[in-house]
Amino acid sequence: MTATDYQGLEPAAVVDTEFEAQTKAAVLESEGIVCRVITHTPSWSGSVNLSSSQQGSVVLVKQLDLDRAKELLKKRVDDSVDLDWDEVDVGEREDSLPLTPVGRMAPLPKIIFTVILLSLVTGLIGLFIRGIFKL
Repeated sequence: MTATDYQGLEPAAVVDTEFEAQTKAAVLESEGIVCRVITHTPSWSGSVNLSSSQQGSVVLVKQLDLDRAKELLKKRVDDSVDLDWDEVDVGEREDSLPLTPVGRMAPLPKIIFTVILLSLVTGLIGLFIRGIFKL
């Protein structure tokens, strides 16, 4: 099937974003179902459709594969909802980097930032004094 051959294709899923549509298409393709994605919203891959009348993205499949595609997508959603993350083994870390809490800055960048800030403030104070006293 070529990229422009949409005749005989039926929508298996209609979603809000191209990312969702591409994800669903990847699921279907991993099961051997040929599909195409049509996007009507701003694209995460760079292209933009300025038409305000069309919204969302559509995953199209051959009419013969439509029931199987819908069943696979529903099963994949049902499987993902039942996932208990407390039972998932994510393995051990592969790096030895220290874990820094989000929002905390390491000491060296703090020192550099402080020196630069003090330099800027000192320069502004100097400009202010020269402006007032006309030195």
